Amino acid sequence: MVEGPGATRNGRKAQVLIGKVVSSSAPLLNPCHAPLVGCTLIEAFTVGKEMFLIFNDTEDDNDASSDTAIRLHFGMNGSFRTRKVANLEQQPPSSSTPHWKQNDLKLYFENGINSGSYTVAEAWDTTVNYPVSASSARDKFTNLSSRDVCSVLFNAQNVFTSLRQLGSSLNISDALLNQEICPGVGNIIKIESLHRSTIDPRRMMGSIADIELRRLIRHARQYSMDWLKTGRAGTKLVYNQTVCGTCKGMTIKMQKIGGSSTDGNSNSNAISRVTFWCTACQPFNSTPLGSINGTMPSLTAGNQGTILGRNPTLSNRTQPQCPQHGHRATKLSRVRKEGANILRIFFTCKMKSCQYFHWADGTFPSCQCGKKTILRISKTKTSGGRWFLCCAGGGRGNNNNGCGHFTWATNDHLDILSTLLTPLL
Repeated sequence: MVEGPGATRNGRKAQVLIGKVVSSSAPLLNPCHAPLVGCTLIEAFTVGKEMFLIFNDTEDDNDASSDTAIRLHFGMNGSFRTRKVANLEQQPPSSSTPHWKQNDLKLYFENGINSGSYTVAEAWDTTVNYPVSASSARDKFTNLSSRDVCSVLFNAQNVFTSLRQLGSSLNISDALLNQEICPGVGNIIKIESLHRSTIDPRRMMGSIADIELRRLIRHARQYSMDWLKTGRAGTKLVYNQTVCGTCKGMTIKMQKIGGSSTDGNSNSNAISRVTFWCTACQPFNSTPLGSINGTMPSLTAGNQGTILGRNPTLSNRTQPQCPQHGHRATKLSRVRKEGANILRIFFTCKMKSCQYFHWADGTFPSCQCGKKTILRISKTKTSGGRWFLCCAGGGRGNNNNGCGHFTWATNDHLDILSTLLTPLL
């Protein structure tokens, strides 16, 4: 998921286009964008995970009646860039074009009258909405910027107040991911800031003390700003880890969390997301504070899910490794390309020039389809973190063409994978 820092960096890229006019001589990727031809980009800004481009089709910048907007949401893998071209025929280097992604936006902006050169704005794997009300986009910016974790207008007290008022009946995980409360916070920021604040992600807002909540807001802001500055997510102490980066214990659990409120009803505005936490660093405490109505969910720190960590000394098998670069350069990967081997796992080398390859599923049984079973991990409340083997085609029926094979993975299946196996492989 592209979180707030990524969206904000994309917004900064778009700001170089302000004052430029959409070319009338360049081809349009989407014919629906034809009304933008001849319009001037007058604003480019982000709110949380959304980016807005505001256009005006008159020479009077103060006339907002004709303003219109494009909204971009980058989803899981969206990307955005601008590049200068000398003419309309100039193509970008093939190495810089993400050919595996879908091109969703492509607009040519004139660099000057009769200059003959252009700046191209392109987005891939991105939800593009047009037309969008420019006034609504500006209102969203005005109302939410003080709570946006990447905004220069960020105000920690406003976030604290919103969490207490708007998120009072929510699970803390749901409250953090609510883009009306904490714009820009995504799953990684949520998980890592909760860990650094020593708060169990299953707790309800009513059980969290003010001092805990203020500490959580501070860590969420710091992690987000570090990410924004470097362009890379900071150290992941528990996200997709099997050993806690803080206490070094094999105490990490995972499960899908979200969609709940204190009245026991499902929260339709929340999505259950895979969440990691350390049972040692983030002890569960469901004691309500204040006057929250309704009963708290029945949870204990010890009976939910499965510990992810595996002790490599228990393995009596020799793990395959790159013969040229050794164990440290060896990694596990999964086949993503459609075909007979889709989703199978294999050992490969981190060095791009190295051709090392070795199947990692030699100990896995075959399913009734005659193919190797696929290693997956449970994300449910009761068995989250436990590995299982299933048919790559899924179960029978419901548009699936698999045989429905399912068995829990044993040490015989997992030992050879050792510490290279990560939950989100």
